Amino acid sequence: MNHRQGFTIIELMLAMTFVTALLLAIALSVIQMGVIYSKGITLKEVNQAGRTMSDNLRRSIAASDRFDVASALQTNSAGGRLCLGQYSYVWNYAKSFAANNPALGSDDSGLTQYTGPRSGEEVHFVKVPDTAEAYCDKTGSSFVYNDIQPLDEAAAVELLKAGDRALNIHQFTITPVAGSYDSLTEQQLYTLTFTIGTGDVSALGADQTSCLPPSAINANFTFCAVQEFRLVIRAGYGFN
Repeated sequence: MNHRQGFTIIELMLAMTFVTALLLAIALSVIQMGVIYSKGITLKEVNQAGRTMSDNLRRSIAASDRFDVASALQTNSAGGRLCLGQYSYVWNYAKSFAANNPALGSDDSGLTQYTGPRSGEEVHFVKVPDTAEAYCDKTGSSFVYNDIQPLDEAAAVELLKAGDRALNIHQFTITPVAGSYDSLTEQQLYTLTFTIGTGDVSALGADQTSCLPPSAINANFTFCAVQEFRLVIRAGYGFN
């Protein structure tokens, strides 16, 4: 009697099930690694942008002859401007880029934008030469977000749009440190705090300082990242 060796149907099904499970596990691992990698890239860009902004702001404030928060800083629900004598910073908050937020001002048709060769490029957090402090001129009829002027455009530096992720600023405050004024040096300590991150506000909490938990409907673990940066600066108090 001849005996033929081979696999039974059950053995083949078990082998196929094992191979399928193994391939599924490998695929899930690759996907998870991609998610972690994307999240890491996002966090890296947020941290790099935060360090760049911190260093830039610290140097500009230290170089200003005099500094007074009430005169140098203007903010509203749409964004703000910080004028330091030699340079000014102009920014729009992330929520202002949604549906052409009317809070950008009565003289601004939609989003704040460059007006020359870079027309259509949105202003996220821009540093521009502004010795006349024109961007913080309080004599205007209203506080609006005018376009970056054509003469300033070539020297304007966008500090938040580099990299694979379009980052935005969500909060920006400067607070004098109580009791820190030095009458000998006429200097004051200030706490400068800003929050930056990815611009999808629907994936952020109500205060826009953190991402929604994974269980939330609009949560985006892969591409959502928000970080608060805080620095203490010393600057001259008041203006000459």
